[in-house]
Amino acid sequence: MLYLWILISLVAILIDILTSSFLFFSFAIGGIAALLSYTLNASVMVQIGLFLILSIISILWAAPFVKRVLTKTPPAFKTMEQNYIGKIVTAQEDIKDKSQIKYQGIYWYAVNHGEPIKRGTNL
Repeated sequence: MLYLWILISLVAILIDILTSSFLFFSFAIGGIAALLSYTLNASVMVQIGLFLILSIISILWAAPFVKRVLTKTPPAFKTMEQNYIGKIVTAQEDIKDKSQIKYQGIYWYAVNHGEPIKRGTNL
């Protein structure tokens, strides 16, 4: 039984490392508990019982934790254009309908829907 519990624990940890599911780690906990009970000369039924009970308890404990951690929404990624919203740019030339403006070394098209914009006006 010694090699069985070692094998179960190592395989469970290996599967968890390869899949990142955190489900099989619970079986490793049960396998380690059964291995410890083997070293204390417990009967096979006690070893199997400890394996099953601790595996089930750790699955029930870990499942909500893993679900909460894995379902977190990552912070929103802003596009370059969204970073420029609200920034002030000075018009380098008169803008009637459409013109290019330069902001932080990048040229952008500016579309004017209102009165013509005079050179030097802050946008």
